[in-house]
Amino acid sequence: MKIRATQFFIIALFLAGCASTRPEKERMDSLTVQLESASHKFELAKRENLNLKKELILFKKYQDIDTARFIAAQADFEKELAGEISAGEVWIQMTDRGLIVVIDAEKLFVSASNALSDPGKEFLGKITGLIGQYFVTNYIYIEGHTDNQSLAVFEWKSDWEFSFARALSILKYFTEKKGMDPLRFSASGFGQYRPRASNDTKEGRRLNRRIEIVISPQKTVKYPKN
Repeated sequence: MKIRATQFFIIALFLAGCASTRPEKERMDSLTVQLESASHKFELAKRENLNLKKELILFKKYQDIDTARFIAAQADFEKELAGEISAGEVWIQMTDRGLIVVIDAEKLFVSASNALSDPGKEFLGKITGLIGQYFVTNYIYIEGHTDNQSLAVFEWKSDWEFSFARALSILKYFTEKKGMDPLRFSASGFGQYRPRASNDTKEGRRLNRRIEIVISPQKTVKYPKN
């Protein structure tokens, strides 16, 4: 079968177009790979920069601190407590005081009481395991906080006493139930005087009723026995 000149010309144009499209596609594919690589490197650099900021926060106060251990611990805490964090019951913070676990009081205690609930004990068991994995000699400060309406509801003489009683309950759980070294622990109550949010709303008051477990970079010093 004979191919007319017009048909031949059309076929030639089509083949030329395919030939010119192939290098363009290869170039676009190459650019896509380069872009993905650059994006990945950017994310790695951003993560490294965030970690450096965390290290600097701690290093300013504690020059002998193992900052990498604290950063790894924070990542592990956030992973193991992801459910509670997403539910707005727990917050993990890194400050110059160390690694802080902030816990909604309703997660831990029987209502209007300093008695730990069964779910609260179960949750503290998870915290015990995480502390034991990363921080076997660090000081741990347990701090209780209330909203500004606790005395209108609870039978306590002051916000300080109530917040301290709750902190002390957790200290006793760690030392008496879980066998952790009492030398490492202290408890304190701040009452309503260090709020996280405004007490003018129900949600703000919920955020203020909390326990903060502060894992200090400071390590325990052995004292002579009495």
